[in-house]
Amino acid sequence: MLVALVAVTAAHSCLAALKVGDAAPKLQVGRWLQGEAVTDFEGDKVYIVEFWATWCGPCKASIPHVNDLHERFADKGLVVIGQDVFEKDDSLAAPFVQAMAGKMTYRVATDDKSDGSCGRMAQNWLAAAEQNGIPCAFIINKKGRIVSIGHPMAIKEAELETLLAEPSTAPSTPAPARPGITATAPSPKAQALAARAAAEIRAAEWDKAEASVAELQDALTEKFRDIGGLLNLDLLLARKQSGDALQLAKLLCEDFKGNPAVLSAVAAHLAQQPGTAAPLLAAAEKIATPISAATGAVQAGALATLARIAFLRGDQPAAVKFQTKAVECAAGKPDAACQQELLESYQQGHLPPSEQTDKPR
Repeated sequence: MLVALVAVTAAHSCLAALKVGDAAPKLQVGRWLQGEAVTDFEGDKVYIVEFWATWCGPCKASIPHVNDLHERFADKGLVVIGQDVFEKDDSLAAPFVQAMAGKMTYRVATDDKSDGSCGRMAQNWLAAAEQNGIPCAFIINKKGRIVSIGHPMAIKEAELETLLAEPSTAPSTPAPARPGITATAPSPKAQALAARAAAEIRAAEWDKAEASVAELQDALTEKFRDIGGLLNLDLLLARKQSGDALQLAKLLCEDFKGNPAVLSAVAAHLAQQPGTAAPLLAAAEKIATPISAATGAVQAGALATLARIAFLRGDQPAAVKFQTKAVECAAGKPDAACQQELLESYQQGHLPPSEQTDKPR
């Protein structure tokens, strides 16, 4: 197996060797390019931290295998982090990930070089473990311990199945809220960037929209990271990149599986275009159906999405039925009038504008 050799700093010889059985070092990334940020290793998950670079041929060859592992085990508690390192120009990483689209669907981050080093992740993980080449993957178990260090192509599904079957070590009481999580709205800068990106998507200014969404991700706190993801989804849908949109929707659902509001929004965005392809409607239906059957603030929105899907499929009676239930669920709530307007449109045989089904956070 070819290995791309990389230079490491003098810090290599100053750090104590990191080995299998040790506690995993702290994650010190520069910027999350894709997926929900990971700040700590949670006791109910298994992690793969895979080091790569845009210029590394063997790294590119490993990405399909890493992505297959992510897609197979994400819903069982596996978290994959693609950690970009040793880039001469970190700005090259985001376009690379964007170009990969549905072929690289796991979390991706750049290294933290704020201290002037070659990168804190490169130093505290690779150099500390005396790993002089990339790609290189670390597997961390539910106890936060490193159980494997090596080439990502050597990771076996059976190994992950065994680790994922181990009991959780997560605390039974909720962890204290992290700073910034209590904010009730994105920053003014983030709101302005989101509005600009949305306008650029409507104007079919794809390159500008990509740049605005990337800038927006940097301006969003963890609590509001879904806003950037949904705008990226809108961009893919507008560009008719259905396959990539489906992959991103799947990633968003994995990242925010405990947040029904985000899941409902993903389903609504997938169903927003009058000419939406059948696979997108099927995915939206799969996401929205369990939410529509549960009680809660987002139930009406999920029902409205199912109504839209039914109408797009030519089933007006089903659309009216779903929307009637949505109106009932929204009674006395802020979106009651909007849901009633949707019902009247379906009753009259008209498809409502997509903006009516996409409720703001």
